[in-house]
Amino acid sequence: MSSPDPFDLPIREHDLARLELSLRDSVRGDDAFLNEVASHLIQAGGKRLRPALTIAAAYLQDDEVTEDTLLGGVSVELVHLASLYHDDVMDEATRRRSVESVNARWGNLVAIVAGDFLLARAAEIAAGLGTEIAGLLAATLARLCQGQVAEVRAAFQIERDEADYLRGISDKTAALMSTACRIGALTAGLDRTQIDNLSAFGEAFGMVFQIRDDVLDVVATESELGKAPGQDLAEGIYTLPVQRALLDPGVGPRLRDLLGHPLSHAEREEARALVALSPGIAAAYEVAQDYAKTAAAAAMRLGEGTIAKAFVEFAYNVVEDLERSAAKVLAPS
Repeated sequence: MSSPDPFDLPIREHDLARLELSLRDSVRGDDAFLNEVASHLIQAGGKRLRPALTIAAAYLQDDEVTEDTLLGGVSVELVHLASLYHDDVMDEATRRRSVESVNARWGNLVAIVAGDFLLARAAEIAAGLGTEIAGLLAATLARLCQGQVAEVRAAFQIERDEADYLRGISDKTAALMSTACRIGALTAGLDRTQIDNLSAFGEAFGMVFQIRDDVLDVVATESELGKAPGQDLAEGIYTLPVQRALLDPGVGPRLRDLLGHPLSHAEREEARALVALSPGIAAAYEVAQDYAKTAAAAAMRLGEGTIAKAFVEFAYNVVEDLERSAAKVLAPS
């Protein structure tokens, strides 16, 4: 098995190619314009992390990936893509995956309707996979909306507490990661204990992944992110590293003065610098490491096979990447 990205699970190239074809086919219809818009971010590429989790979960049962497993992976990726379309409208983003965002190219209305189309296709695919998967995807969509609403309500609130942040990312990110794993397990016919352990892995891994993303929004460059950094700060979304930085007596008072309202570009860059210099980055890493341990513990309950071990390594690979990002910021100049 090989993988094009160091943070991807060890999925066979053949299965990745099958997934890509299935994903592109899933948004192809009779309307050429809608086809173009709906496939815009698919054509731009991406990690395909969520369907990779689906496929890897199925590998625990058999090396042969069924069409149902591929379609399950497509359904979760379509939900993820739809969330990106909608997020970019709310954030007024102009770049995504190093290409022009859908809203910037075609307008907000088209982006919203195209995102809704992707959700509709995901629901249609899930319905074809049976009532349990259809119900699971519907419940996951409800959690995603709950997480998004919580984030919107917390915008520019300096006093937002850490528990609220963690609940929000559990719904907004970890829920879909967990569902991706669970769908792979269900379509492969794994037993209930394995299904539950894979779901627990996905939930904890999703927390690691989102914390890493939130740190990168502070410390990474535009070329590394494929979009403008500091977007969360600009939109008043104060993530874990920011929350911890606000508690620091060194940078906290100045950061508190800056936050609580929309930022100019200069203010955003100053806020990013303050968070990067604070203990907030290291503190976020420690929280992510705890979730990585939880994810690894769930993966260890899957047995001693190659894929089970790959899940363990995967959780730690992502948190180690976060550590490297933090180290670049914290290293003496």
